[in-house]
Amino acid sequence: MLQVLWPGSLQARLALFCSLAILLVSVLLCGVAYLQDGTHLRALQLQHTEAAVALLADDIDERVRSRQVMLEQAAANLQPTADDIRRHGTQLIRQFRFLKGSFSSVVLYSAEGRIVADYPELPGRQGLDVSDRDYFVRTRQQLRATVSGPLQTRGPLKRQVMVFTAPILDAHGQFAGMLGGSLELSAVELFGELRGMRLGNSGHITLLTRPEGQILLHPQPEQLLRRVSPPPGSALANALAGRNGSETAASGELRIYRTLHNVDWVLGGVLPAQEAGLPLAGLAGEYLLLLLLAVLLAVPLAWLGTQWLLRPLTALQRKIHAMQAGTDGDIAVEGCAELQTLAATVADVYQDRRRIADKLSLREAMFQVLNHTSPLGVFVCDADGVLSYGNRAMLEMAGMERGSAYWFGRRWQEAVHSSDYQQLLQEWKQWSREGSGDFQRRFRLNHVRHAPLLVALHCSRMDGDGEPRFLAVMEDISERESNRSALAAERERLQGLLQAVGDAVIFTNQHDEVLQLNAPARQLLGLKQEEAQGRSLALFVALNRPDGGGPVSTGMLTELYVEQTLALDMLGRDLRRLPVLLTLSLVTDAGSMHGYKVWVLREDTQRRRKAGDGGEMERDVLTGLANRRGLQSALAAALADGGSRLQPHGVLWLELRQDGMPLQQDLSLRGGSLMQAVAAQLQHRLRSSDCLARLEGGVFVALLYRCNAASAERICDDIVSELIPLLAGGEDSAVLGLHAAVSELQEGDTLPQEVLQRIERRSRQRWP
Repeated sequence: MLQVLWPGSLQARLALFCSLAILLVSVLLCGVAYLQDGTHLRALQLQHTEAAVALLADDIDERVRSRQVMLEQAAANLQPTADDIRRHGTQLIRQFRFLKGSFSSVVLYSAEGRIVADYPELPGRQGLDVSDRDYFVRTRQQLRATVSGPLQTRGPLKRQVMVFTAPILDAHGQFAGMLGGSLELSAVELFGELRGMRLGNSGHITLLTRPEGQILLHPQPEQLLRRVSPPPGSALANALAGRNGSETAASGELRIYRTLHNVDWVLGGVLPAQEAGLPLAGLAGEYLLLLLLAVLLAVPLAWLGTQWLLRPLTALQRKIHAMQAGTDGDIAVEGCAELQTLAATVADVYQDRRRIADKLSLREAMFQVLNHTSPLGVFVCDADGVLSYGNRAMLEMAGMERGSAYWFGRRWQEAVHSSDYQQLLQEWKQWSREGSGDFQRRFRLNHVRHAPLLVALHCSRMDGDGEPRFLAVMEDISERESNRSALAAERERLQGLLQAVGDAVIFTNQHDEVLQLNAPARQLLGLKQEEAQGRSLALFVALNRPDGGGPVSTGMLTELYVEQTLALDMLGRDLRRLPVLLTLSLVTDAGSMHGYKVWVLREDTQRRRKAGDGGEMERDVLTGLANRRGLQSALAAALADGGSRLQPHGVLWLELRQDGMPLQQDLSLRGGSLMQAVAAQLQHRLRSSDCLARLEGGVFVALLYRCNAASAERICDDIVSELIPLLAGGEDSAVLGLHAAVSELQEGDTLPQEVLQRIERRSRQRWP
């Protein structure tokens, strides 16, 4: 129902919303104003009613006071004795006939409390004894005028009256009698006038005695002389206790109570709820009229206002329609900033849309070209392997001669060779539903025109919501695998040839990285195939010119001595010089192995025989380590290897001292044992590929290959901590000391002597 009544246009909805908003605000404002005005009006009405009741109370108080004064003055004019009153009461009462207008009757009492005369005379009243009445007792005792409460007269009349009294004193000031004026509650004197008083238009007043709460005046005669019992804390209860007050009854009546000063009475004013709420009803009508006027004005004002505010929407609509044709340049949207921003945003969106469309068209063209020219097979499928896309290369690989219209909607596994079908299908099902990562497999595909093809499949999950999709790339690796098999066979044949050669043969690439070593080469270098595979040849082969010549680098040999046989000295891992004959050959055939090098090494037996066992000249006799000459040869080889500078070589200097002085060359037997123990500890601590040498005295130097200064410092600290207990265990330990220093080969180093001098100076500076 709400959808049927809900307006469809934006202007109608905005107008309805604005109208409801205006109405809601009007209702809210009128309601708040009505509550505030009603509260203020009630306060004013209560104040006015209280003022009226206060005036009535003052008037009644004045009426009572005037009667009391008249009665007191009349009593004061007489100074008879008690006997005069008893004997001449009838003559005396005639003097007070003028009081008849203010009282119902005038009564003269004797000193003993008997009525001796009254005016007008009522039967059975003379001779009555009222000495026990409260008003007589108080007047006689206090000698003051009093007003009695409502009481019933004695005698045959039984009237409800109130008695005003004044004492009569003789010439000596003694109580001689009492003059009284009675007011009947039903008579016209005083109470008859009060009954005619009204509070407002329909309100009334009541009189009650205090503190008894006996009703003296009420618009309902049957309520007279009834005693009321108000609840504690109410305004009437407070008034009976002597405190003025007002309240609003549950029925809406306003009740105001005021105490009189000259008599113990309480005047109550009652304003009915209908009259009390009459101003509020008029005020509510005025506000309802204002609301009706607001409703009548809200709808047309909201309609006209929204129509004026939404004028730019028409221009915006025309601009959006024109954007589709690209002719929106002349249409300007003028109005509020939000619509202008919306128009600019929509224009940007259409520009982005056109730009994206251009990119998509270009990408689609590229995709079509790739689809027809790419040698890789690409297809998209679901978790069951059902094809939804496949390029031409993929269809050709699988021999899908029926075309894409036949294969799309079928599973791509149908093109797999029967020998691989079951295993591949199980693996695909497991991966597509539970697996993670990519799916990579090799298998064979059936082909109609030739033998099955060996392909490599690489499949990945496609991101997105909904049913999972998979993108697969398929590559024909049949030719590559056949070439690889041929190369492997050729490699095995080459390996067989290398093993058949008796000389040491090393096969490297253009960068002198080792690829193959035959058995004699591995034996000569003391290496395994996996230790040298892919590493630079200069790390394992250090060549020098014979007869103390300088080092020869692999780069120099490649540039100057290709296809020549050279007599060189090779520094082995034990730092012994081995005379060898080197022949270097290059692969010149075009292909992937162009520029590869073949190094052939064989021992130069003729030079070996001439030199005898001269290699021992580079060894220290005491420790078996390299001596200074052997160390210089190793440093020269490391300095000649220019490519090794990419990874620095560290140099470690250790020196034993006695009494702060270097050890002498001629050592005792005990000193020789100490040198051997230190050498053994160093050999155990350092790598077998590092070069360790003992120089003269107690100096040990180690060349740490591929070790930077920081790592060399850590090694030095560990060695020192291990050697200190060894030195402390000897008999001369009290005078033995250990100095150490660390350096590394630098870019400007050319001679081994420079390196040794630098590290020796560093040791002297560190340990003076």
